[in-house]
Amino acid sequence: MRIATELVLKLICLLLLIASATNAEAGKPAAWLSERNIEAPFCYRAGGQRTWPLISGKLTADNQILLKAEQKGKLLAEGPQLEFEGYTISVSTDGRLHITSANTADKDSFQLTVILKQQEKIVQRQTLQVYPAPPDRPISYLSDQLDDLIRIFWDNETNQWKPVDKSAFDQYFRRLQAHGVSRLIVWLGAYPVIENPDNYRAADWELHAKQARAILNCEALNRVMYGRRGHRVAYQWHGFIMQFRLHPEWGNWYAQSAADHGISLTATFRPFEQGLMKYLVIPAFDEQGAFLWNFLPYATPTANFSPETTAFAHYRKLFEAAGNADKAEVVSLTFESVPESKPQELTKDDLKIFATDAPPIANDSFVLVRNAKGEFELQTYATIAERVTAQRRELKGWTLNVLKDGAIQIDGLQRPQGSRYLVIESGSPFSGKVQLPAELPITAHAKAGNRVSRFNAYWALEETSPENATTRIAGITPAGGYRTDFQTIENSFRIVGNGPAVRPLGQDQIIIDFGPDWLPEIMDLNQSATRAMFVKQLQTILLQPAFDEIMLNTRSHTHLAGTSGDGESGVQTTGHYRRKGKSFRRLTLDRAYAPVSAAQLDGLQPLLKSDDPKLVEKITTWPAGEWTETCQNPDTEYVWRYARNVTVSKGLRALLQDLENTFPKTRIRAVIPPRAAVEQQVTAALPGLKHPEAGHYDASYYRYLTSGLNQIPSITEGTALLDLHGLRVEPALLGFRLLPDSGPAKLQRETYLADQSDNHGSTFRGPKSFFYEAQESLRARDKTEATRRREEIIDDLLKQESIKEVILYEAADWIYYLPAYDPHRYLNSDKVTSAEK
Repeated sequence: MRIATELVLKLICLLLLIASATNAEAGKPAAWLSERNIEAPFCYRAGGQRTWPLISGKLTADNQILLKAEQKGKLLAEGPQLEFEGYTISVSTDGRLHITSANTADKDSFQLTVILKQQEKIVQRQTLQVYPAPPDRPISYLSDQLDDLIRIFWDNETNQWKPVDKSAFDQYFRRLQAHGVSRLIVWLGAYPVIENPDNYRAADWELHAKQARAILNCEALNRVMYGRRGHRVAYQWHGFIMQFRLHPEWGNWYAQSAADHGISLTATFRPFEQGLMKYLVIPAFDEQGAFLWNFLPYATPTANFSPETTAFAHYRKLFEAAGNADKAEVVSLTFESVPESKPQELTKDDLKIFATDAPPIANDSFVLVRNAKGEFELQTYATIAERVTAQRRELKGWTLNVLKDGAIQIDGLQRPQGSRYLVIESGSPFSGKVQLPAELPITAHAKAGNRVSRFNAYWALEETSPENATTRIAGITPAGGYRTDFQTIENSFRIVGNGPAVRPLGQDQIIIDFGPDWLPEIMDLNQSATRAMFVKQLQTILLQPAFDEIMLNTRSHTHLAGTSGDGESGVQTTGHYRRKGKSFRRLTLDRAYAPVSAAQLDGLQPLLKSDDPKLVEKITTWPAGEWTETCQNPDTEYVWRYARNVTVSKGLRALLQDLENTFPKTRIRAVIPPRAAVEQQVTAALPGLKHPEAGHYDASYYRYLTSGLNQIPSITEGTALLDLHGLRVEPALLGFRLLPDSGPAKLQRETYLADQSDNHGSTFRGPKSFFYEAQESLRARDKTEATRRREEIIDDLLKQESIKEVILYEAADWIYYLPAYDPHRYLNSDKVTSAEK
């Protein structure tokens, strides 16, 4: 452990030390008062007893504790143990503070000074704030634990991480006590920070750990991230999370601290979020420059290295399984014309086309490189760029024709199986002969003749400036940030969109991304390996203290890159809509994927086996309007989207069944979004609802009535179709966001509750939990009015017989933005608001 600690100190500068090593190096005695004791109050139980960890280390016979209680400068009592006005206060030999209150009406607040002596010499003194505990509120917080850990451990003054010890968690859970919150619902990450390596194949765990350590131990990266004050960057906090997984005792401290403070923990998990590929993707290569894989530090080893057994499949895999691979094999590309296009005199010698497994990468960014011994090192891409480029395979045998309107048609492409990208370059890069539309309208046809359009295409500009470099992937940016294909594509069209409608290809490149065969961003719960992974994770977590229940949540960041958009002009490139200044719905690449078992659905199977291009194109292209409204009716024209929803629902049910079998006595909840009928009824009724200021509401107000962060409908809509017949799962309501007006809020609440009265067939009976995203209201410009309306909404929800609990997302905001003491007093009968206090 000491070797690992010294390595962390030397190379990472995170100050993430286990308590014993930290204290020994700091020269602290065997027992000490943690400096974090003073960060949060100690709230006693009126008419009862409460205890808290107070002393770190171990008290010895040489230690003495003196206590002094004061109230507004008046001495109440002092001595080794205090007894006054019905209160008894002491510190036990195990270092715990005990406060007993004899009267349920006690409500005194006072200051408690703790003096630690060693051999009669004062070595430490702290003054603690003591308050009466608020009553247990019917409110729970949902913790996105990463954000909580940043709040707990990041020091903005030093631009470093504070030492990790249990007392850091103790002050955090005392904050919950001071809020009257007795349950914390915890999202521990797609790859949980409370983890057991035995949950994964040994080879996969070792591979993951090697790459994680290569990132953590990169001296050049750490020097940049920690050698200056300033803005916190992504791989500072993500490095912290990787350290958490490599130090299992830290997760145990967290859980034990919750138990010590009487806080119950719910293990929540997000089956729709795994890779976080919108943000964290690091290309890995071998020494010869061959692409190995994209390392996803946020994803589990199983998801990283066995996606074919766990992840969503590209639709081409479904066609392959149906014996119709030619329906998805692209052999023709056409750069369509725009009004500014002109016919060009071009031959195939004016273009070069390469197949590659890796996209263009910025030279100054960091990537992973595996040496001959199988070890990994984080290096700048420039050190290996030439070898990677040499791995590209140039395509031959294709033809080129320029049409009368200026469109450029390329036929006879033979893309090697498994290659993800095509890179198109000018055959004469120093000339401006090849001119292409900036917005890149590209159509493609498969070998079978049908159209194909669920792919991305963008400009990778010559790396002649820092701005141009942003159109190229960065595994990890030079400053420790991220730039995946999502940000790269956004940068690409932002830059070219400011120029002419037609631009020379020159030394730039056109990148066509067909996507990987399997997408580890999204887990396929229809596959037994995926469900087994989740079950093992939850078994590990529920073995920890305080964890006693499970909740499935719909939260997801699954919103990957997309270069097509759907708007008033139908399906066009995002470059088109940006140049026109028009709004659009981005059609992201993740929507080209589905559970592989979708191929067996009655609605999809005929399309996969059809020779009719119109039917095949319901899968291979972007139909206009496909992702605009809800899609929960089997009669929909959008067969692909509906098939995804149905198979997602089936996978969820299979997982919940496995959880019930594995945890027969554990409470299991599932957050379920409104069915389509709720949205249809509410949007139909809104125009008839008078607005308090003037006129009436319109249907678009619905966006303020539903969750915007904890549901990405393109992937989580299948949850609304969930069939719970024969299960005991407790449905939870995915409720409001922000501060909707009272009239629409009441309409949505009543419609939603009525629709959910069947519990989706579950045997559960009783009131439910209501999920409320209101954390952004804590930063509202008019905090007084925002507080008043937010508290009114929560109070109204809890008056409903069918609602017993409000779940507030996310914990870090509520804990640190609300007043430290009793912010939910508005639920008292006297109705004093936290804003008035």
